[in-house]
Amino acid sequence: MRCLFFRELTPMFVLLFAASCSKGSGTGDSALAPAASALAVSKTDSPTAAWHYVVDPKSTTHVDMPGIKEHIKGDTTAATGTLDVTPADLAQSRGLVRIDLSTFATHTFGTDDDATQTKHALTWLEVSVGDKLSEDMRWADFAIRSIDGASATDVTKVEATKDGGEDVRTVAMTVHGDVLIHGHKVQKDGVVEVNFRYPSGAPADSRPTRIQIKSKDPMHVVLKELDVRPRDPAGQLLDWTTKLISKVAETADVTVDLAAVPAPTTAAQ
Repeated sequence: MRCLFFRELTPMFVLLFAASCSKGSGTGDSALAPAASALAVSKTDSPTAAWHYVVDPKSTTHVDMPGIKEHIKGDTTAATGTLDVTPADLAQSRGLVRIDLSTFATHTFGTDDDATQTKHALTWLEVSVGDKLSEDMRWADFAIRSIDGASATDVTKVEATKDGGEDVRTVAMTVHGDVLIHGHKVQKDGVVEVNFRYPSGAPADSRPTRIQIKSKDPMHVVLKELDVRPRDPAGQLLDWTTKLISKVAETADVTVDLAAVPAPTTAAQ
């Protein structure tokens, strides 16, 4: 029974994503984050100068949690959202990225146990209870509020490198924003590398055909802040136990691998 509970618990930590470093550290001293139902979308100060992009629906996140008895690994495989990129002043770029938690699956064991572990994880997050999918809990949202620490402020001035038949201009930066998971909002930071990809020989001031955003460092999310707790298959809360808590890590390491392509003309603001 203790082993079963452990397998139900640990995937919950690895699900929590976001794209970002928690301002708190361990769960023992972390207060419950404020409740919220949605995040307001930040707007760039220069909308007419911005490039409008949509998040590639095949964007992914990876979650890694080396626990005491199990090294939990899992991924999400779908996303949506929009980005407004200001090429001459990247710090003014804004956006909203939505990760589809209903696509989360673990690959910890390489056996049928992964399917069971995945089901437990989605139940604890209330993404799905039984066979019912919750649209309210399905999404992990990240709204970009500010950007600093960029290795370059103007992407058109960045020297391109070659990658096959493409020119790539790379900028590292720290992104600050709000994350909404499981009905709770927390402030998060993420250090990312952004690759602006162009056809070979394209002018430096032209619009990239694709933008890739990858985490440079793992980002930490704390379970207690988001009120993710033990639940049975019917979604009813279960009690924590001292033995359970003593065997489980408190944070998950999350990395993102997002892509975006130019928004259709009709979608541009």
